[in-house]
Amino acid sequence: MNKRFVGIIFSLFAATMFVGCAGLVPYEPLTFTPQKFEAGKHSPKVENFQVILDASESMDTNMHGEKKYLTAKNFVTALNQSIPADLAYNGGLRTFGHNPKQSEEPTALPYGMTSYTQSGFGDGLDSIKYLGGVSPLSSALVAAANDLKDATGNSAIVIVSDGISMEDAPATAAQINAEMGDKLCVYTVQVGDSEEGQKVLGKVAKAFQCGQAYNAADLVAAGPFGKFVEEVFLAPSTWVDSDGDGVPDHLDKCPDTPKGVQVDADGCPVQFSLRIEFDFDSAEIRSAYRNDLPVAAEFIKNNPAIPYMLLAGHTDSIGSDAYNQKLSERRANAVRNYLIQNFNIDSKKLVAKGYGESKPIATNDTEAGRQKNRRVEIIAYTVVPE
Repeated sequence: MNKRFVGIIFSLFAATMFVGCAGLVPYEPLTFTPQKFEAGKHSPKVENFQVILDASESMDTNMHGEKKYLTAKNFVTALNQSIPADLAYNGGLRTFGHNPKQSEEPTALPYGMTSYTQSGFGDGLDSIKYLGGVSPLSSALVAAANDLKDATGNSAIVIVSDGISMEDAPATAAQINAEMGDKLCVYTVQVGDSEEGQKVLGKVAKAFQCGQAYNAADLVAAGPFGKFVEEVFLAPSTWVDSDGDGVPDHLDKCPDTPKGVQVDADGCPVQFSLRIEFDFDSAEIRSAYRNDLPVAAEFIKNNPAIPYMLLAGHTDSIGSDAYNQKLSERRANAVRNYLIQNFNIDSKKLVAKGYGESKPIATNDTEAGRQKNRRVEIIAYTVVPE
């Protein structure tokens, strides 16, 4: 073979490599959108969880420029940012593989097991600086099971890995399932598209009585990612709010609150009972009760974020329904006008309404009871009272 021919072959090879390299698209790791779950509307599905993150050599940069660990870290970061902060978990983060600079052990626990906090978990994740070593998922599973076996309640493990070179993991998973049974659910999230990895991680998930195998690429969209978080961490919603006041029935101490009424944490109306009692058949504010009105004005002024205050007038049961209805309206308007004229309260904020004798707070069979029923109350509303 002459030198000229060799030169031609070399030039063609170099040109081919140049074109091939020029056509390479820089690897972009997958990103995930953290989900926000409204506080107070969920309960935990498990009491304990551990994320097992693959930090082995196969997760580092490969011949195609793909660094799967970046996708894995993005996934775990979004997962950490999505776990509801108002729910209590015992949590941990475990790794396996390891560059000797990171750890001499085949598996390590950068965070936990401890009372979960987003910041603590995040610090543990950020402490992983070096990748390397083989892929001893089996060792990580055994260690995680030991972390969880004596924990109170149910547990979940989330494995984030490419699934490569860990063929013994399914058998280990089966042994752990035999020991822990339905107390442990295991979810695998494959990073990359290795058929070998898909099969292994699928078998690991199936070895347990509950859990499922996923691919990270299928969880990029907000909807699927949110459902994944719910599947692992949140119990099926039993949140029922029959009266629509924003407080679930199991916490609501005042069921059947009228629509639009501002309520406190117990689901009871934010209100101030003036206890301004009226003489029989009168809407005149007694002088003895005028000292209570500054307190009422202060209550209104101290709640500027509440758009409407209902002045609800009431009567006892003596007299006709129609007459008592008119009398209760006059009482409500008497208090409204007094507050506007004497305390410079915005008239648009005060809504006067009479309820006649329909809402007694005491018996109408005694004079003392009837006196208590002749009253005006202030109730906070988020919408104009009907």
